[in-house]
Amino acid sequence: MDIGVPRERREYEYRVGLPPAGVQLLTEAGHRVYVEHHAGLGAGFTDEDYVKAGGTLVYSTEEVYGRAQMVVKVSRPTAEEFDLLSEKQILLGFLHLAVAQRSKVGSLLRKRVT
Repeated sequence: MDIGVPRERREYEYRVGLPPAGVQLLTEAGHRVYVEHHAGLGAGFTDEDYVKAGGTLVYSTEEVYGRAQMVVKVSRPTAEEFDLLSEKQILLGFLHLAVAQRSKVGSLLRKRVT
């Protein structure tokens, strides 16, 4: 599976969807992990840490979403990130759908995002 780890975009969000150890486990199991440049910086992980763990560094959010079958995030996607989700993509993260705007939930349903 192709897995994407974008840099979190929300203010005061310093966490990252996967630490380098998680990337290493996934790549050792045969998956490809695409990590956006500086995705782990706020959590204390460098790009080099991700590369050493077997991840592939990419330099735009669009590329992360474009390559990934599954996107791993911490916080809910921003409006721009909702637009980047493609049909039948998997989104792993904390979405808070019970209080989400109807248009965002509708977007996930229309695109058949899991």
